[in-house]
Amino acid sequence: MAELSSRRQRILFALCRDYIVTGRPVASAGLTQHLECSSATIRNELAALEEQGLLHQPHQSAGRLPTAAGMRLYVRSLGAPAPLRPEVRRAVDVSFGDVGHGPDGMRAAVRVLSELVGCVAVTFVGEGRRGVMRQVDLVPVQGRRALLVVGLDDGAPSVHPVTLDARFIEPSGSALLRLQERLRGLCIGKTLAEARTDLTRLWAEQEARLDRQLAESLRLGLWLCSAAALDPLWVQIAGQRLLTGQSGQTLAQILTLFDDYHGLADLLCQLLPERSGSPRAEVHVAAELPPSMPSMTSGASILPPGLSLFDDAQGEEGATVSVILSGLSLVGCRVQPSDEDGHKTAAVALLGPDRMDYEAVIPLVEYAAQALAARTSE
Repeated sequence: MAELSSRRQRILFALCRDYIVTGRPVASAGLTQHLECSSATIRNELAALEEQGLLHQPHQSAGRLPTAAGMRLYVRSLGAPAPLRPEVRRAVDVSFGDVGHGPDGMRAAVRVLSELVGCVAVTFVGEGRRGVMRQVDLVPVQGRRALLVVGLDDGAPSVHPVTLDARFIEPSGSALLRLQERLRGLCIGKTLAEARTDLTRLWAEQEARLDRQLAESLRLGLWLCSAAALDPLWVQIAGQRLLTGQSGQTLAQILTLFDDYHGLADLLCQLLPERSGSPRAEVHVAAELPPSMPSMTSGASILPPGLSLFDDAQGEEGATVSVILSGLSLVGCRVQPSDEDGHKTAAVALLGPDRMDYEAVIPLVEYAAQALAARTSE
């Protein structure tokens, strides 16, 4: 933001607002109505913003669209959200009235959130698992598909699907056995949090990448620690039909994620860190991963199987993870309801097009998060 002059900021933000309202490329002539600049000056500044990667032009005769980076700057420029209208607060309060009674009580809440802003709404309440890993098994299923089975000393085993590196699939199965033993050595005897800390540290060491078996063990271990660490007790989703305007591939990826509650809950926890005090919305345009996420290559994803990390332009081998779903935005809050052990976590999130009305969505998500935390604490 500091690298942009005030005039370029005004032009960029005016273009973003027009794009949010119309959904179409914005021409320079349309911007002259909002800005005290000549059309020639605006054209020159638009060209400069395009060179900076904040705008792009679909084709020569079209107007310009903000890139994900340009939309992120616009979102960051928004001031404190305006208070919700009384009728909207009332609708949220009423819909969240039965949330504390279980998953059925959240069904009305997510439908109200989804209809209010035309986005996919997700709410979940989960409980953290803190037991020590006593058993880890890698069970081949078909082709590169396998199941990771982990047994904790504080409860029943949990099962998580994974996709293996093709180099570990062979008729004898010896490579898979060696991989399983390596994985057990890295995980057994540790809590999920302890193992994840150790695995992340090892992953960051350059020498770990030279040992393919170790690298694959670390990848599987990190995914296991993420997937098994949270038991999503209550999950509700509404508004999937609103994604039908997305490309078929993107829609299939999203729906696959919605089928895996563990993967969905873990992804939201990564994107929506807990914060003390009043809930504050996190906004991810193109679902940008937070900087705290370990950098990984496209072949070493710890996200759920079937979820693409890149759009087509950025999915190059060895690229750093930066985007989950292009053309979409996620706005959400994570809260920690009061409970005796402090193991519970909850989240409210809205997923929609990158041109969602952020000024309306952000205060709605924050108010809903407050309601969810209050109801699940009762």
